[in-house]
Amino acid sequence: MMKRRSPKTVLALLGILLIPLFGGLLTGTASAHDGQSTVIYFDLFPDGTAQGQIEHPITLLNEEFATGLDQDAATENDIAAIEPLIRAYNEQNLTVTSPDGQPWDITFTGEVEPIETETQIYAAFKFDVENVFESAPRVFDVTFDGIFDNGTHFAFVVMRTDPVTGVFLNEGDAVPGIVTDDSPNLGVNLDDPNTLKAFTGTVALGMEHIFIGTDHILFVLVLLLPAVMMFSLADGWAPVPTFRSGLWRVLKIATAFTLAHSITLTLGGLDIVQLPSKFVETVIALSIVATAFHNLKPIFANRESSIAFLFGIFHGFGFAGLLSDLGVGNGQRVLSLLGFNVGVEIGQAFIILLLFPALFLLRRTTIYVPFLRVGSIALAVVATIWAIERIFETSLGIDTVLEKFTRAPRVFFLVAIVTLFAAAIYKIQDQQGTLAPVSDDTEATRAPDLVDA
Repeated sequence: MMKRRSPKTVLALLGILLIPLFGGLLTGTASAHDGQSTVIYFDLFPDGTAQGQIEHPITLLNEEFATGLDQDAATENDIAAIEPLIRAYNEQNLTVTSPDGQPWDITFTGEVEPIETETQIYAAFKFDVENVFESAPRVFDVTFDGIFDNGTHFAFVVMRTDPVTGVFLNEGDAVPGIVTDDSPNLGVNLDDPNTLKAFTGTVALGMEHIFIGTDHILFVLVLLLPAVMMFSLADGWAPVPTFRSGLWRVLKIATAFTLAHSITLTLGGLDIVQLPSKFVETVIALSIVATAFHNLKPIFANRESSIAFLFGIFHGFGFAGLLSDLGVGNGQRVLSLLGFNVGVEIGQAFIILLLFPALFLLRRTTIYVPFLRVGSIALAVVATIWAIERIFETSLGIDTVLEKFTRAPRVFFLVAIVTLFAAAIYKIQDQQGTLAPVSDDTEATRAPDLVDA
């Protein structure tokens, strides 16, 4: 006779099994950053403007120009110091022409950025295209004669942004090709506008924005922390009685957040209502602070869905601002909004499914209430730093610290470890008889008849 696994064991196993699945979805895209070759990005927009950047691996710059930069720790200031030298080199070697032979007027802006990859840091040099075309260019020639002296390096040409064909923030696939020492010219002939591809492109963009948008992830997390608990003035925080009641609370929070940001994403995306981006991004940071303080001293006890709806309004304007920055054309705006929103919901669901098993397992252990408080304080501190950065338009380095923990795939290993830890702590305290009693609040039991655990 087959031994029946306990619901808690099944839940822990589910959490662990989901992690490599979602990890594969996020890290499966091939990267043009191979650690050896240059990458030339182009951003094309429906209004006929264009821009881009050239990224060189630090080791390549050291070989060719003896810059002496640290391939693992080069900073923006380090790269800025060599910018005049590399700018002259890029200007000399990069040429783009239209089918009629008209050259594009490319101007390097002087803006530089260190791009951290799995292999090493790349130095990014941004450029503007001074030409304004009647519409987004579809056919052009790219010639790059640079850094091929030893015959082993390439230059990947990547269409990073092209809303006409549904390409947004593409930093993976080398499309449409490469240029080499033997063949320094590449003819680019982009696909015709494709409605399905444009839709799936914005779905992917919405998913990516959730996964790389640390502020949105932390807002979801700060809402999830109390979702497996009920609050009363007499007893304080107490665990929800069942898996279905906890899941029901999470679903209400997620639904409220979805409704709110869908409304304002539509209003902002269609230019019906516009708010200053600095104000919106600051409020998004402060939404995490306010929700964290609510976790410490509940104001809307057991009504986290109301908080999610209130602040979801501003998160929606933040999403709309991203689409506006990408230059999505008015003719594609409704389709793009729909696809982006679908992608956001998929990404949000992934995050909830990844984190909920560990939180549910921990909820009855003696460490959960202290964890709720300490976690909320930590999130409030991070978000306060964000708010200061956004108000004063400065950088205090908090994003660099967070990226060490939130970047895929390491974040999935971290979640797996936490889920295993939660299962172990639950098992030990269950055997010791020290698990906290569950809440008997009637609100927590008014859930649909979902699978109990």
